[in-house]
Amino acid sequence: MKLIQYIICYLIIISSVFCGIGLYNELTSESYINGSLNIENTFITEDFIYSNTQVTFYHDIYDETELYYFTIDLLPIEDFNGLKNNYEIIINNYILYHAEITAGAISASLSIDFYDTTGIIECSSELIINVSFLSSKTILILSTYGQQSSQFLQQYFTDNGINLSINNIKEA
Repeated sequence: MKLIQYIICYLIIISSVFCGIGLYNELTSESYINGSLNIENTFITEDFIYSNTQVTFYHDIYDETELYYFTIDLLPIEDFNGLKNNYEIIINNYILYHAEITAGAISASLSIDFYDTTGIIECSSELIINVSFLSSKTILILSTYGQQSSQFLQQYFTDNGINLSINNIKEA
């Protein structure tokens, strides 16, 4: 009987040593890299796409005009050139045909009428869209005049979201 107890104690001690060595190796393990890693920001966007579910218009209290605006800085767009290329501007599936396209910016406006349940116009809003393509960032500015217009547009974007895309039209 004593021999069996000695054998069990011996096996417990041996297994404890092996478990301790395994635990030590697990806790002190290090990773290594063979070769080298070259991590570069290779993100290049040819077309501009902005999508969001909410737009909040702000008003500068020191501004005497009734301008309400939403602005956001986005990633830069590589190779935008409004003088050489043709672009198509689409907002919420509406193509804006009368946009002003310059070398590094796009300006457009969209008139939106908001109707009540009986078919009477409650508010006519003009959404002004400005996108500036700078070397370090892209700036999107949405603006409108009047508090009522800003509230109706804000609710429209809350209900429908905003999907603005500026696509380079490549000629075949």
